[in-house]
Amino acid sequence: MKTGDNLTGALLVAHPCLQDPNFRRTIIFLSEHSPEDGATGFVLNRPLRISETKGTGVPVFSGGPVCTDQTLLASLQWRENPTVVAFRAFLSDAECSRDGWERGLRIFEGCSGWSPGQLEHEIEDNTWLVLAPTRELIEMNIPGDAWKTIMRHASPHLHLLSEAPDDPRAN
Repeated sequence: MKTGDNLTGALLVAHPCLQDPNFRRTIIFLSEHSPEDGATGFVLNRPLRISETKGTGVPVFSGGPVCTDQTLLASLQWRENPTVVAFRAFLSDAECSRDGWERGLRIFEGCSGWSPGQLEHEIEDNTWLVLAPTRELIEMNIPGDAWKTIMRHASPHLHLLSEAPDDPRAN
């Protein structure tokens, strides 16, 4: 993927050197992106708790540092033929049940956002790895391990950097 492309539906994976605590070791699903309008996304690997909103226990995630006082009920589903990630936000629990979107349901507290050109600049500076989504990353059974798994498979250099302690004095 080139930085001038529309990256809607792509995954952003934080480079191991990214120290900003809002994004350190995150995996973000880009729900909207265009070079002219900027981008919006949600962190997929920072679970907070299980909500009792729907009675079945919907996982609640920290979606990012923007609008942290707002929540979004959304579903991410892996689809075959064609292979794609389906993303849909809902206004109510009843709406997602009626339309068959309960699978992949998540609640995000806040979101991640970039102004026009900001994300492209960060990608050029190697702040983010841009990946095509996979079933494993969208369904993410163990969110706490997902980032390190990506680094382990990305390259020996990134794997080595990902193993560095947060506090070098703890080494």
